[in-house]
Amino acid sequence: LPNVLARQAAREQGAYEAWLVDARGCVTEGAASNAWIVTQDGSIITRSVDGSILSGITRSVVMEVASALQLRVEERAFTLDEARAASEAFVTAASQIVMPVVKIDGQAVGDGVPGPVAKRLRQEFHRFADFS
Repeated sequence: LPNVLARQAAREQGAYEAWLVDARGCVTEGAASNAWIVTQDGSIITRSVDGSILSGITRSVVMEVASALQLRVEERAFTLDEARAASEAFVTAASQIVMPVVKIDGQAVGDGVPGPVAKRLRQEFHRFADFS
């Protein structure tokens, strides 16, 4: 229920998704997705699967895609401040694959448009996915 209410509140404020934040101020995941950022130095950051997030097949495939593309991925917690300062942000879920996040709380992320890392991961996703 908390996830449903968070997503409903986000939609009422004109947002597509809500990111959940733990007591330490770190993003855990989206209401119905996994949360990711791309730092200014190009590292892709997502929370590690430590009981605070759902893993999911889409997240796993995106990790494989990033590895195959030789992109740096760090599994660690990140704060909302880090997300706001990121060059890119995106969410992943079975229903949306890789969806760029262009604003957080009304503030543009990076240039305020889908970034090259998210676009590339989205483009390459189906080449790496094995749904058989």
